[in-house]
Amino acid sequence: MRGRIRILLAAAVAAVAAQTLPDLPSAVADSSTRPDGCAEVRVITVRGTFEPQFGSLLLTPLGWRIAQESGRHTTVTELEYPASRDPDSAVRGTTNLSAFLNETAAACPDQQLVLLGYSQGASVIGTTLQARTALTAQAAARIDAIALFGNPLFNGTEPYNRGSYDPALSGTRPLRTGALSEFADRLRDYCNAGDRVCQGGDPAAGFGNALTYGHVAYFVNDTRDQAAGFVREQLGR
Repeated sequence: MRGRIRILLAAAVAAVAAQTLPDLPSAVADSSTRPDGCAEVRVITVRGTFEPQFGSLLLTPLGWRIAQESGRHTTVTELEYPASRDPDSAVRGTTNLSAFLNETAAACPDQQLVLLGYSQGASVIGTTLQARTALTAQAAARIDAIALFGNPLFNGTEPYNRGSYDPALSGTRPLRTGALSEFADRLRDYCNAGDRVCQGGDPAAGFGNALTYGHVAYFVNDTRDQAAGFVREQLGR
C-alpha cells in the first residue's frame, strides 16, 4: 500500500513540476476567506484531501491559467478549510464556502465567480450548491462557471458530466439526479474511468478509494485543458 501511495504521489508531483506558471500581471493570489477588493473575476479553488492550504496542486495552476486567459483583473482564492479526513472537514468547507460566496457577491455585485473543486473539494462545492438554503440568490447568480474533478458526489446520469467515465457508475456519495439542475449550464463534472471516488468505489473504504491511478490522472490527461476552455467560454458570455 505504501509503495502504491508513493507511485501515485510521484505522478502528481511530476505533473506539477512539469508545468510553468505564466506571467500574470493581471492576477492576484489570495488565500484568505475575506472578499477584500473587487477584481473583475474571482476564481475560488477548493482543494482535495491532504492538499496544502497554500494552494491545490491540481487546481491552483488551472486558476492561474484561467486568470491569464480571461484577460481581466482576476483574483485566485484558495478556500480555507481543513481538507482532512476529519468527519467535519467537508462540513466546515461547505459553511466557509457559503459564507464566502455570500459576502463576495454582496461586496462585489458585478464580479464573475468561478468555482474549481477536486475530490473532497468537489464535494464541498456540490453540497454548497445543492443546499441552497445557505446560499443567497445574489451569490448563486454570480457563479458563471464550475469545474469539478474526481467528485465523490458524481452522478453518472447527469448531462454536464465529462470524461472517460462509465455512465452506469456513480461516486461514493452521489447526489440525486437533478440536484444541481439550477447550475447545469454552468457546470462540468469531470470523472475518469478507474477513479473509484467518482466511479463505483466502496464508501466503507474511505480515503482508500482515492488511491487509484484514475483519481490522479487529472494531473496528466486533458481534463484541465477542457475545463479551461469551458471557463473561458462562460466568462465571455
